[in-house]
Amino acid sequence: MSNIDEELMDTIHKWSVQMRGKIASGDIAEKGIIHSFLERERILKIIDISENISQRKLAQIISISPQSISETLTKLENDGYITRTKNQNDKRETLIFLTENGRQRLKEIDKMRKQQTLHFLSPLNNAEKETLLILLKKLIKHRKE
Repeated sequence: MSNIDEELMDTIHKWSVQMRGKIASGDIAEKGIIHSFLERERILKIIDISENISQRKLAQIISISPQSISETLTKLENDGYITRTKNQNDKRETLIFLTENGRQRLKEIDKMRKQQTLHFLSPLNNAEKETLLILLKKLIKHRKE
């Protein structure tokens, strides 16, 4: 590994740790930027893009235990974001659906995500953003191969 490789990996790691620290400490929230990929919001997004997703399948997708997903879904249900119903074809299976409040919450999350993106990328000009995008896509493509 060359010096530039080590420096790049170290810098990426430091940036990631710094961002996680700001999110955890509330620094970003104080600036009006709220971390939008919290577990509950991520679950709402998955429910939104999946048709008739079961509780078991959702737990598999996000790699958490059935008990943890059940607790989180209970909170989402109590907040009025989802409903759960038994599958009429298989009573052992519970299906999850977004409510209108859940759809509204996703719109709010999307707005916050856009604000967060603008904040994180604000130090870069458009040319730097384009270069970063090209490089990240290249890394992602290589990772898939």
